[in-house]
Amino acid sequence: NLERSVETRDTPIFWHVLKSGGSAIKLMYATCYQITSASETGAWIEREQQEALARQQAEEAGSERRRLEGEEAVSPMEWVQKTIIEQWQVWDESAEEAPDNQQQLHVVVAEDGRKYVNVDVTTMEGIARASRLGFASSGLADVIFTPLLRESAELLLDGDNHKGRMFAVFRSPVDRIVSLFYYLQQATWEPTYNPEYASMTIDEYAHSPLCESNWMVRSLVNKMEGPLEPSDIAIAKEIIRQKCIVGLLSEMDETIRRFHSFFGFENDEALTCARQNFAVAGGSQSNSHKHPKLDSNGETWQAIENKNMLDIRLFEYAIELWHEQGGWLQNENML
Repeated sequence: NLERSVETRDTPIFWHVLKSGGSAIKLMYATCYQITSASETGAWIEREQQEALARQQAEEAGSERRRLEGEEAVSPMEWVQKTIIEQWQVWDESAEEAPDNQQQLHVVVAEDGRKYVNVDVTTMEGIARASRLGFASSGLADVIFTPLLRESAELLLDGDNHKGRMFAVFRSPVDRIVSLFYYLQQATWEPTYNPEYASMTIDEYAHSPLCESNWMVRSLVNKMEGPLEPSDIAIAKEIIRQKCIVGLLSEMDETIRRFHSFFGFENDEALTCARQNFAVAGGSQSNSHKHPKLDSNGETWQAIENKNMLDIRLFEYAIELWHEQGGWLQNENML
């Protein structure tokens, strides 16, 4: 609960609601604070590093083979491609056969110095794997970023020794959903990419079953399908009231300052870096993208709004908590 003071063994866990500024927050902690994160990035970096190693080994093997056998009937590039395929077949087979106790958690470092645990905690499969590998007791991650809050809390945290401290950035649900639609029309690299989006209009999306329907509330109460009850919004509100340090995309500078103070990040240089580079929504360091504005008085807006009334109520409550927490943080001398 928020009333309990933050301890050094606590792990901040960021509830990543897509297109609400979470990508900027994730990059901010990796670059300005230089702390080790767990998200999906560590798994991506490890894969890229393995691919680079495979290419290097293939090139070296091809050069050595040509040296020993003389002129070949195939080009050097063909040798490289053939050797890469052979190497990946070996790695894929060994990865499938290797049990979890033969795999290890470790920190991978990107070329620019960012540090991540070599896991993907944005999918259920990745969270389960990280749990089996002993993520909770490893102490490798300084902060966790995931959209799967409940699953991460159950499998990635040790209630006795490593408690989680929830924080999140909230955004108007309709604005967020519109932004997500236009983003996913092009973001083929995202696991949530759907090729159907590319040929749809925002109006078609709003009236289709693909349009989000109260994702935030459903996620918090663990009811991703079926009808929601009045008690569900009450539970969702209580969760963020008791557990969550609230940030707002529209108040990013103050949000960064509150996160910094609450979690005891006493590095003033890091805070300055964060506010200069990440406080402006849509800045160069964010995952923002330009897209057409939607008329808030139009039928399409109304269609999205009607499907997300409980999320809208939760967002309005988050704004209330934002003001309450500001006063509380000041009274506790955290601001």
